[in-house]
Amino acid sequence: MGVLRGLHVMGAIFMLGGISAQLLVRLQAGGVAGGSEPLLAVARRVQLAMVSAGSAVVLVTGIALWVTDRIKFLTGWLLLGVLLYLAAAALDGAFLAPNLRRLHAAARSGTSPAAADASGTVVEVTAWALLVVVVFLMTARPF
Repeated sequence: MGVLRGLHVMGAIFMLGGISAQLLVRLQAGGVAGGSEPLLAVARRVQLAMVSAGSAVVLVTGIALWVTDRIKFLTGWLLLGVLLYLAAAALDGAFLAPNLRRLHAAARSGTSPAAADASGTVVEVTAWALLVVVVFLMTARPF
Protein backbone atom coordinates (compact mmCIF):
# COMPACT_ATOMS: atom_id res chain seq x y z
CA MET A 1 0.00 0.00 0.00
CA GLY A 2 2.81 2.43 0.89
CA VAL A 3 4.65 1.65 -2.35
CA LEU A 4 1.48 2.25 -4.36
CA ARG A 5 0.87 5.58 -2.65
CA GLY A 6 4.53 6.53 -3.19
CA LEU A 7 4.28 5.74 -6.90
CA HIS A 8 1.09 7.79 -7.08
CA VAL A 9 2.82 10.78 -5.46
CA MET A 10 5.86 10.39 -7.74
CA GLY A 11 3.58 10.31 -10.78
CA ALA A 12 1.88 13.50 -9.61
CA ILE A 13 5.26 15.16 -9.06
CA PHE A 14 6.36 14.15 -12.56
CA MET A 15 3.14 15.39 -14.14
CA LEU A 16 2.97 18.73 -12.31
CA GLY A 17 6.73 19.24 -12.57
CA GLY A 18 6.63 18.44 -16.27
CA ILE A 19 3.88 20.95 -16.93
CA SER A 20 5.77 23.55 -14.87
CA ALA A 21 9.00 22.91 -16.78
CA GLN A 22 7.15 22.92 -20.09
CA LEU A 23 5.55 26.26 -19.25
CA LEU A 24 8.90 27.80 -18.33
CA VAL A 25 10.55 26.47 -21.49
CA ARG A 26 7.64 27.71 -23.61
CA LEU A 27 7.96 31.20 -22.11
CA GLN A 28 11.72 31.15 -22.64
CA ALA A 29 11.30 30.03 -26.26
CA GLY A 30 8.85 32.88 -26.85
CA GLY A 31 11.45 35.38 -25.67
CA VAL A 32 14.13 34.09 -28.06
CA ALA A 33 14.11 36.00 -31.36
CA GLY A 34 15.48 33.12 -33.39
CA GLY A 35 16.69 29.64 -32.67
CA SER A 36 13.89 28.58 -30.36
CA GLU A 37 13.91 25.11 -31.93
CA PRO A 38 16.24 23.52 -29.31
CA LEU A 39 14.09 24.89 -26.48
CA LEU A 40 10.91 23.56 -28.07
CA ALA A 41 12.62 20.19 -28.60
CA VAL A 42 13.31 20.11 -24.85
CA ALA A 43 9.66 20.96 -24.18
CA ARG A 44 8.56 18.06 -26.41
CA ARG A 45 10.88 15.67 -24.55
CA VAL A 46 9.51 16.91 -21.22
CA GLN A 47 5.99 16.31 -22.56
CA LEU A 48 6.78 12.70 -23.40
CA ALA A 49 9.05 11.83 -20.49
CA MET A 50 7.41 13.64 -17.61
CA VAL A 51 3.86 14.74 -18.36
CA SER A 52 2.61 11.70 -20.28
CA ALA A 53 4.43 9.17 -18.11
CA GLY A 54 3.38 10.92 -14.89
CA SER A 55 -0.21 11.12 -16.04
CA ALA A 56 -0.31 7.41 -16.83
CA VAL A 57 1.25 6.49 -13.47
CA VAL A 58 -1.20 8.76 -11.62
CA LEU A 59 -4.17 7.25 -13.44
CA VAL A 60 -3.18 3.61 -12.88
CA THR A 61 -2.07 4.00 -9.28
CA GLY A 62 -5.04 6.26 -8.49
CA ILE A 63 -7.47 3.58 -9.64
CA ALA A 64 -5.55 0.96 -7.67
CA LEU A 65 -5.61 3.13 -4.53
CA TRP A 66 -9.32 3.79 -4.95
CA VAL A 67 -10.02 0.05 -5.17
CA THR A 68 -7.72 -0.96 -2.30
CA ASP A 69 -8.73 1.88 0.06
CA ARG A 70 -12.43 1.27 -0.65
CA ILE A 71 -13.27 4.97 -0.83
CA LYS A 72 -16.72 5.78 -2.18
CA PHE A 73 -16.38 7.30 -5.64
CA LEU A 74 -19.09 9.87 -4.94
CA THR A 75 -17.08 11.35 -2.08
CA GLY A 76 -16.93 15.07 -2.90
CA TRP A 77 -13.17 15.63 -2.87
CA LEU A 78 -12.49 12.47 -4.88
CA LEU A 79 -15.13 13.12 -7.52
CA LEU A 80 -14.08 16.75 -7.99
CA GLY A 81 -10.40 15.78 -8.06
CA VAL A 82 -10.99 13.10 -10.70
CA LEU A 83 -13.07 15.48 -12.85
CA LEU A 84 -10.42 18.21 -12.65
CA TYR A 85 -7.66 15.67 -13.40
CA LEU A 86 -9.59 14.47 -16.46
CA ALA A 87 -10.08 18.08 -17.59
CA ALA A 88 -6.34 18.78 -17.26
CA ALA A 89 -5.48 15.54 -19.07
CA ALA A 90 -7.94 16.40 -21.84
CA LEU A 91 -6.41 19.87 -22.22
CA ASP A 92 -2.97 18.31 -22.42
CA GLY A 93 -3.87 15.59 -24.88
CA ALA A 94 -6.25 17.53 -27.10
CA PHE A 95 -4.56 20.91 -27.15
CA LEU A 96 -1.13 21.23 -25.54
CA ALA A 97 0.67 18.27 -27.10
CA PRO A 98 -0.50 19.05 -30.68
CA ASN A 99 0.19 22.76 -30.12
CA LEU A 100 3.72 21.94 -28.98
CA ARG A 101 4.28 19.78 -32.08
CA ARG A 102 3.10 22.65 -34.31
CA LEU A 103 5.35 25.14 -32.52
CA HIS A 104 8.33 22.81 -32.89
CA ALA A 105 7.58 22.29 -36.60
CA ALA A 106 7.22 26.06 -37.12
CA ALA A 107 10.52 26.72 -35.34
CA ARG A 108 12.24 24.14 -37.54
CA SER A 109 10.89 25.84 -40.67
CA GLY A 110 11.83 29.32 -39.44
CA THR A 111 8.35 30.80 -38.92
CA SER A 112 7.00 32.20 -35.65
CA PRO A 113 3.37 31.32 -34.79
CA ALA A 114 2.88 33.83 -31.97
CA ALA A 115 -0.90 33.29 -31.68
CA ALA A 116 -0.52 29.55 -31.14
CA ASP A 117 2.20 30.18 -28.59
CA ALA A 118 0.12 32.71 -26.64
CA SER A 119 -2.99 30.53 -26.55
CA GLY A 120 -0.87 27.52 -25.61
CA THR A 121 0.60 29.41 -22.67
CA VAL A 122 -2.87 30.33 -21.39
CA VAL A 123 -4.11 26.75 -21.68
CA GLU A 124 -0.95 25.42 -20.05
CA VAL A 125 -1.35 27.76 -17.07
CA THR A 126 -4.99 26.63 -16.82
CA ALA A 127 -3.98 22.95 -16.81
CA TRP A 128 -1.31 23.67 -14.20
CA ALA A 129 -3.82 25.46 -11.96
CA LEU A 130 -6.30 22.58 -12.31
CA LEU A 131 -3.62 20.13 -11.21
CA VAL A 132 -2.65 22.28 -8.23
CA VAL A 133 -6.30 22.19 -7.12
CA VAL A 134 -6.32 18.40 -7.61
CA VAL A 135 -3.22 18.05 -5.43
CA PHE A 136 -4.92 20.14 -2.74
CA LEU A 137 -8.10 18.06 -2.92
CA MET A 138 -6.23 14.77 -2.74
CA THR A 139 -4.05 15.79 0.20
CA ALA A 140 -6.48 17.86 2.31
CA ARG A 141 -9.67 15.88 1.52
CA PRO A 142 -11.72 18.94 2.53
CA PHE A 143 -15.21 17.50 2.00
